Amino acid sequence: MGIFIIIGFYCLGEFTHSFLHLPIPGAVIGMVYLYLYLLMHKGASFSLQRSGRLLISNLPLLLIPSSAGVVLCISLLEQQGLVIALILSTTIVFSLILTAWMMSRLQRRFYHEP
Repeated sequence: MGIFIIIGFYCLGEFTHSFLHLPIPGAVIGMVYLYLYLLMHKGASFSLQRSGRLLISNLPLLLIPSSAGVVLCISLLEQQGLVIALILSTTIVFSLILTAWMMSRLQRRFYHEP
């Protein structure tokens, strides 16, 4: 049942993206819908947790097609590799800093020491 909830929110996000012509990808809109659903229900059901764990444990399999695409565009990497590496490094550092900042704020907000 949990996988159907995840797919349902994905489809709802894609529908919203198509219907409203938003510049945000449908999958991201679906994640926002799922987040709001989880807030309203105060967490995930057992089946939703189990489905999420299954998807996360098989996440590397979902990255194989993009890895194959990189191999097919090797000439582009030879030409623009340094620029791509610089952009990727910058965004990774920025993401790590932002994630650490958000986690520290959330920990202070939700986990008060007695």
